[in-house]
Amino acid sequence: MVVSTEPASVVVSDEPQRPAGRSLRTLLAAVLCLAALVVAGGVGYVAGHRAGSATPGASSVDAGFAWDMSTHHRQAVIMASYVRDHSTDGVVRTLAYDIETSQFNQVGQMQGWLDAWGLPPENPGTQMSWMSGGHDMSMMSSGGLMPGMATQAEVDKLQTMTGKAMDVYFLQLMLRHHQGGLPMARYGAEHASEAYVRNFAQKIINGQSAEVVLMEQLLRERGASPLPPPA
Repeated sequence: MVVSTEPASVVVSDEPQRPAGRSLRTLLAAVLCLAALVVAGGVGYVAGHRAGSATPGASSVDAGFAWDMSTHHRQAVIMASYVRDHSTDGVVRTLAYDIETSQFNQVGQMQGWLDAWGLPPENPGTQMSWMSGGHDMSMMSSGGLMPGMATQAEVDKLQTMTGKAMDVYFLQLMLRHHQGGLPMARYGAEHASEAYVRNFAQKIINGQSAEVVLMEQLLRERGASPLPPPA
């Protein structure tokens, strides 16, 4: 059985999106997350056992991917949520909404797997040690951040901005964020033991690769350039 996570489609429109009530949207997001946790966790557990495979352990690529990609995604949700509520640019606002909802749902599925596997929700060990036996630790920033992640100062700055400057800064941060997360997804797609985890990672690759192309285009249209990609 395969857990399919189609990323939300990116709709390009110049018309501003009507803001939904924050409390209603928060409640809806919570309900969706709970549903994803229950369904994805149960399906992942059953799929693994039907295939006769052992439940992924704490040292597995599957668990490391679920832990670290959850952390990576949560920051994207925070940044996208702010822009979703504050941008007046219809195209950027729609992109932010798509990123917020798709990655929020994906976090719910990964957390469901971890629960079904009997593992804690957060990585108790060293981030990214599941990639190439830990060799990709060299990709971590001096501040201990995973590739592409914004610093707290950058997130704080974004959340004080408005208008076109905010839109551009969001596109720059999120483009770099995707560029840093894609290698993690590719490694998961190639090395996870469970087919549903590999399929999930590939869905992330497909969706974020398309969003990278779109964000590069949106930056050019707004007379801006991307930030340097993750080292």
